[in-house]
Amino acid sequence: MGLMDMFGKKSPLVDTGKSLKNAQGKLSGAPRMTADGDFSVWFVPENKQSLTNLKQVANPNGMLELKVKTVGQYKQSFLDAVAGMADQPVFVTGILVNDDSQGGKVQVHPLDLIYAPLPPERFPGWFKEIQKNLKDPNAVLVYRFAAATDASKASKPPKAEEVRELQAAFPYPNKPMLPKIKIDFEIRKTALMAAEFQLSNDMIRQKVVLDLTVDSSKNEGPGIFTGDLVIYWANE
Repeated sequence: MGLMDMFGKKSPLVDTGKSLKNAQGKLSGAPRMTADGDFSVWFVPENKQSLTNLKQVANPNGMLELKVKTVGQYKQSFLDAVAGMADQPVFVTGILVNDDSQGGKVQVHPLDLIYAPLPPERFPGWFKEIQKNLKDPNAVLVYRFAAATDASKASKPPKAEEVRELQAAFPYPNKPMLPKIKIDFEIRKTALMAAEFQLSNDMIRQKVVLDLTVDSSKNEGPGIFTGDLVIYWANE
């Protein structure tokens, strides 16, 4: 069902009862801000089932629009973070809705989290200083993140005011055949507001786990988090 906004007008966005969680795909085109002030970018999912709406009609262009209204002072930080994911595999978490104003087209709205691995030429400068002193400077993985809760004041998308706990797990880089090295990892933010994150080392599965919570507008938010995660084999 569509939601009523603060003026009693029914929102065209209909909750499908489904969501994406770390769904893999790629971006198509550059991210942008719409006339309504929403962040927007097109996403081509590997799993095409998410393209089908409640009437069993698939989006004809084979893509999902990812949308979220970000906090004003951090709009550019969010836009820049996602722009840096161009031409890379991306992973998307968010709420699937049907937009009745567009014939029931499926969207991800709100977009909760998007992240992507970065190629070496896009590694952040602070990590390049660490990297050049490693025994094997290629035994590294770097990821960029952007997460937010929706800042809409009217025509809020479904579940926009819920706080969702987000999680993603990242494998270790391949271990070099070198003595006296250990796995290490670090995350550095480029924007942080009403958000908390924690990194943990799952040594059994050889993965680094990110747990992230971004507060909604019903709590301390709306919030935002953008940043970079590095995982690497460090010198002991």
